[in-house]
Amino acid sequence: MNHADLSRVLRHAASATPPMAAAPLESAIMARVRVDDGRARRWRSFVRWLLIATTASGLGAACLVGWSQASRDKTHSRPPVMSLFQEGTP
Repeated sequence: MNHADLSRVLRHAASATPPMAAAPLESAIMARVRVDDGRARRWRSFVRWLLIATTASGLGAACLVGWSQASRDKTHSRPPVMSLFQEGTP
């Protein structure tokens, strides 16, 4: 139930019922709002944890791929040959 629905229900409740019958209707409406608020909080929590889990698994996969590529790279295992130290050789 969003804000527009709640406003419509409350306007309808205020105009359609006599003042004596408004109290039970108001308590029923507020109970529905509390249930909907709890459902919305659970949904937000689920989405938040889903995003956290997705981000963590993405970072984990990126780290694993980076480590795998770096462990296979042999570019820096031997220092490069420098011409400065090879002046005497023809």
